[in-house]
Amino acid sequence: MSGHVRHAAGLALSPPAPLATLAERYGGTVDPEARSFLVERIAPLDAASENDLCPLTARRSAADAERASKLPRVWFLVATELADLVPRGRRWVHPHATWALAGLLADLVVPTEPRIHERALVDADARVEPSVSIGPGAIVMAGVHIGRASVLEPHAVIYPGVRMGERVVVGAGAVIGRPGFGWAKGPGSEVRRVPQLGGVWIEDDVEIGPLATVDAGTLGPTVLERGVRLDAHVHVGHNGRIGAGTFVAAQSGFAGSVRIGTEVRIGGQVGIADHVRIGDRAAIAAKAGVIGDIPSGRTVAGYPAVNRIRWLRGMARLLGAGRKGP
Repeated sequence: MSGHVRHAAGLALSPPAPLATLAERYGGTVDPEARSFLVERIAPLDAASENDLCPLTARRSAADAERASKLPRVWFLVATELADLVPRGRRWVHPHATWALAGLLADLVVPTEPRIHERALVDADARVEPSVSIGPGAIVMAGVHIGRASVLEPHAVIYPGVRMGERVVVGAGAVIGRPGFGWAKGPGSEVRRVPQLGGVWIEDDVEIGPLATVDAGTLGPTVLERGVRLDAHVHVGHNGRIGAGTFVAAQSGFAGSVRIGTEVRIGGQVGIADHVRIGDRAAIAAKAGVIGDIPSGRTVAGYPAVNRIRWLRGMARLLGAGRKGP
């Protein structure tokens, strides 16, 4: 088979529901002319068809929204600041449109009964609450405590000394609580591993992505506070502490004893040197290299990481010099 193939996109809402009902459930304001519209399907803007509800949550999708608005009976879940980009009378306007979309999609997920898969290995000395789900190939070692309604995806490995709160999700292939990367040099340059006996404490509502690793602490635990989200392939070194509500994008890595404040946003492939302190609500751009402390509320970029505006100006000068030539 040759040529371009258009893949079907969109999800059926079962049962269909009026826009007014959805707004009552998730908030926001529906144009009066649209309140009785019956939503049958939620679809991306570039796959819109009749009787679809399409989300518009980013200005970069404006062209797709304009094309979709030319179709009959297409309606929009639109962020408040973007409401003027779609026709009046066809809008469900929401100050947190992505959050409302997440609620709609969550309603489509079919719940499954918690179970420990027959091919999971759970030590008899581990404490696992009855509502926990553990996937095939996952390993839970002695002394682990896993709180209510938590989920271990396939092939996750949980070492001794790990304590998890409630509703924790550990992605496929993630490794939690393995001894950290600690070594000491002695007489004659002999190298000795420093035992990492402090374990890992994971508070409620934390999500750890697939193939992520969180090392055990030395004397005390490595800690992920409530609501932390780690993307795939993130590494947290021993003795680290990540503050509540912090989000970390894929492939970022933190050396030992890093302290990250609350509600920090960290882009992909960020590296943070050992013992660095990151203040609350700071933001770190993708691929930044952080070798010094960052104050609360600061946004940084580049290597070594500096104020983002300063980094952009430096890059502009560098690129401008390159265009001039010799």
